[in-house]
Amino acid sequence: MKRRSYPVTNIGSVSLLMIFIILCLVAFSALSLSGAVSDRQYSQKIARHNTEYYEASAQATGILKEVDQILHDTYSQNPQNYYTALETELASMEILTADLSLESPSISYEVSISDTQALKVVLALNEPGQMQEGYYRITSWQEIPSTAWEGEDTLNLMTF
Repeated sequence: MKRRSYPVTNIGSVSLLMIFIILCLVAFSALSLSGAVSDRQYSQKIARHNTEYYEASAQATGILKEVDQILHDTYSQNPQNYYTALETELASMEILTADLSLESPSISYEVSISDTQALKVVLALNEPGQMQEGYYRITSWQEIPSTAWEGEDTLNLMTF
């Protein structure tokens, strides 16, 4: 009687296929884990930035409230010499930069967001005859860099 012999390659090919599938699953799980970790770090960075921005925005709004009160008090007390009286009143607030000598007078200030960014607010003052629209218009409320960029980072790509 003849014995049947089974080919060995069939048993090995199934094992190789299983090993390949397991390696693919391990590689894909490692890639998805690294992607999830980087997404988490990025979302924490964005959340920290948003928190810092809204804290600075709240401070800027508080300063704006003080400026609005100063503008109201100064205009109600002395509408004829509004800009000269306003200049002396605003001198008490060191954070403000007032330029009242221009054709369009403005007040600006900055609030620090982080070590590298600040929130800059620029107010354009309305003329004394146009106070029914308010004392000012906000012309700028934006993030600006608080440090100057220095492009001294060089890479030696080609060395001879």
